[in-house]
Amino acid sequence: MVAEKKRPRGLKGSAMAKANKKTKVQDPTEIPENAQTVVLDKMVEEGDEVGEAAALYESALEKLETDPNAALALIRGTIHESDRILRNLEASVRLPALFYYTYGSALYELGRLTDEEEFEPYLDAAEERLNEGLLLEKDDTYNKIQLALAKIWLAKAASAVSEDGEQEIPELSLRALETLDQAMVDTPSKTVIELADIVQNHGDLYESLKSRNKFRNWAEEALNKVLEEEPENAEALSALGLCKLSLANYYLDNLEDNDDDDEEDEAEEKTSLTKEEQEAYEAILDSKKYFENAKAHYVKKDKLSPQILSDLAETLLNEANLVLKEDEQAEIYQKVVENIKEANSLIEKNQLDFILPEALTSFLEEFEQEA
Repeated sequence: MVAEKKRPRGLKGSAMAKANKKTKVQDPTEIPENAQTVVLDKMVEEGDEVGEAAALYESALEKLETDPNAALALIRGTIHESDRILRNLEASVRLPALFYYTYGSALYELGRLTDEEEFEPYLDAAEERLNEGLLLEKDDTYNKIQLALAKIWLAKAASAVSEDGEQEIPELSLRALETLDQAMVDTPSKTVIELADIVQNHGDLYESLKSRNKFRNWAEEALNKVLEEEPENAEALSALGLCKLSLANYYLDNLEDNDDDDEEDEAEEKTSLTKEEQEAYEAILDSKKYFENAKAHYVKKDKLSPQILSDLAETLLNEANLVLKEDEQAEIYQKVVENIKEANSLIEKNQLDFILPEALTSFLEEFEQEA
């Protein structure tokens, strides 16, 4: 027996909750003992203090996905080293742009990852350091500074997006997109994917589909360019799946304003989808295609994670709730269950700090009770 069919809707706490997200971690106060080892692993020349700080920051970014607590400690170490360099700086010495990029980027990440204070002061400090780097002669770091500034502007603009009214797009958001277009030259695919995710999540802050599409379309275009060069890039495929899922959730969440009409419709057997439901369904199918493709490549690389399984399960659940034929719906529900259980198995096996969305865990409980 399958779970009772529910009216289709976007899963709360999923795509929209990711907008302007700040992944919080425990806040270590000590610099890791292996900081010097990290520097040595990065092949930094002896006496190159700026290079050592940059190596700490690069190592922090590498650990963000697998060990965020260790990453946070390394970020604090980066800022500590940068502060020390400035304190000991002789008046005649001119620091390179790399120093200001490293310092500013580390401040941004520290504000994003910690929950002890407001984000805004970190953004202000990061922007100040990055702007100092722009005053120097252009080098290979110039575009990286521009990209870092664009992330800061999008974060600042998020607080300026009104929750009601016309919701005009802040000037900072537009400046960020313009800067990204200019500075994304020979940018590594990993960075492009990160930026596309940030832009997409910013777009989710808006109520207007036109405004949302401005950011979603930018993100999709950037991700498709990555796939042109790297068709098996699982991260890019997953990010595109989230773009399509966001669009689907926009239509599904807007259906929630019609509760009374839906209750009346449930008394009669439904034979067709509404215009909004059809638009959501098409976006869901696109999303599922990208997530399934991404999952296959993650499996091939032995890098399957609960996140891609959770995203796929969410998409399948929304698809099932829109399908009109009960036997087809039951088949899709079974796939939802399989992906949720696979995610739970990975979490337990690898002792991961990952929590599935409540909507998925609730669905699994209801499904198993009625089975």
